[in-house]
Amino acid sequence: MKKNIRLISDFNLGTFYNFLSQKINRKKYKLLKPNFGLFYDKCFELIESKNRNYAIFIWSKIEGVLKNFHSLIANENVNLKTLYEEVDEYINILTQLATKTDHLIINAWSLPENERGKYLNDYTDNLGLSKNINLINTKISNQLKKEKNIIYLNIDFWIKHYNFNYNPKLWYAAKIPFSQKVFEVAADEFIKIINAFEGKNKKLIILDLDNTLWGGTLGDLGWKKINIGGHNIQGEAFRDFQFKLKSLKNLGIQLAICSKNDEKNAFDAIKKNPNMILKKKDFASWRINWDDKAKNVSEIIAELNLTNDAVIFIDDNISERERVKTSLKGVAVPDWPQDPCQYANKLQSFGSFNLHHLTYEDKNRTQFYHDEKIRKQNQKKFISYDKWLVSLKTKIYFESGNDKNKKRILQLINKTNQMNLSTRRISESELNKLIKDKSHYLLSCKVTDKFGDMGLVGVVSFKLASKRIEVIDFILSCRAFGRSIEKSMLIKIIQILKKKNIDKIIFKYLKTSKNKPCYDFLKENLEMEKNNVFVYRKNSRLVSQKFLKII
Repeated sequence: MKKNIRLISDFNLGTFYNFLSQKINRKKYKLLKPNFGLFYDKCFELIESKNRNYAIFIWSKIEGVLKNFHSLIANENVNLKTLYEEVDEYINILTQLATKTDHLIINAWSLPENERGKYLNDYTDNLGLSKNINLINTKISNQLKKEKNIIYLNIDFWIKHYNFNYNPKLWYAAKIPFSQKVFEVAADEFIKIINAFEGKNKKLIILDLDNTLWGGTLGDLGWKKINIGGHNIQGEAFRDFQFKLKSLKNLGIQLAICSKNDEKNAFDAIKKNPNMILKKKDFASWRINWDDKAKNVSEIIAELNLTNDAVIFIDDNISERERVKTSLKGVAVPDWPQDPCQYANKLQSFGSFNLHHLTYEDKNRTQFYHDEKIRKQNQKKFISYDKWLVSLKTKIYFESGNDKNKKRILQLINKTNQMNLSTRRISESELNKLIKDKSHYLLSCKVTDKFGDMGLVGVVSFKLASKRIEVIDFILSCRAFGRSIEKSMLIKIIQILKKKNIDKIIFKYLKTSKNKPCYDFLKENLEMEKNNVFVYRKNSRLVSQKFLKII
């Protein structure tokens, strides 16, 4: 069944609809054509409807929705109390709309084209347009932030950069307030937002070093003379590019290095050059050698347990870009500008780093990868793999779904592909219903060992029905593979089976192109009752792992 996406506006949104129609997956989504001029009527129609939508997108002009702001533009003596009462009514409508959709996306209001309000006094005068539009946007965002399925989107970037060739005749002829380019960019951004909801955002940026993170060739110049920072145009541009990368890393995007260089010299430069923003601890992985870059990129992706489509590769050398692009299908390899002054803008233009609901795991993922490197180095000291597992002193903590862990649970359900029983995707409102439903069990799985905290890495959900447990979700992050943690999740369900005097546990495996690891685990540990249906019976035996402590 297709998911409904509805567009609401007080102006002609037909151009945006046309661009979006060309870009959206029409097999998966049903895009409903907007009508304009009936803004509030359409809102109330959706509020009163019994049908639920996947996404509602609202793009309006402040003067078209708030009558008192229209009067403010005319420099009339507006009663601000009345204006903000009108804002409260608008917020109330948005809150009601949020109950009718999985995702409500609202474009924040911008100052109308060619309006300067009270000129020099527009921020200081109580009736200034700039002052009030900022106060109104802040009020709306503060009121709506408690509604977790609402995104209040700043679109000033689109208008500032792409509305330069707008012809005002479009407004008088067809009530179109922006150029075609604005609508085209907006459609691209909307697709990226939908992809973020579906867990398809980019997770890793793999970077070259020479003439990518700094200017010049390290092997020729040495770390003291590479161009980074300082008082020259290109040096400052490289430093700003690193700053942008660091800011993305702090939002949960991972960074890695793939460079033809000497590793020791490279890390000497990163450590010793005082103008370097990025440090060794900021990189989740690296391959600094003279091997083929496609091979190195492939190894990094495998090491971090990611898929190709989660990765961007950045290199100033067109030959290296083409090598990776042709060898590793799915890896994004953007054409890279020659001028480093364009690097930061190019990075920002990707728009593929949308992270909705930043979690503890997002913020600490690089540290998790560093801890994993230490674990693997430690493993080499043990001849026996089992003895290494015992030495880790792994603890598994299970907790019911709640307000504190639900963001991470939602992430795992919507983003995990490999160890995932059904690879179903759900909305936050659907997750909230599961948490409240007393007939369902929803458990999160957090893992720690002597090297550190791995965070919340697993999810199990199931329901009890006529002497059996039906497992709905069985999910484990790829970071936690290979340590029998998935077996501890199975044991946890078995413990509940014994307490409730249940006869069997049923796993209905739904095959996808990526979740074979889940199938292999089920086949190894359970009985196949029929095609892709696996069971654990009351009297079956499952050897528990003594090196895992379940809490």
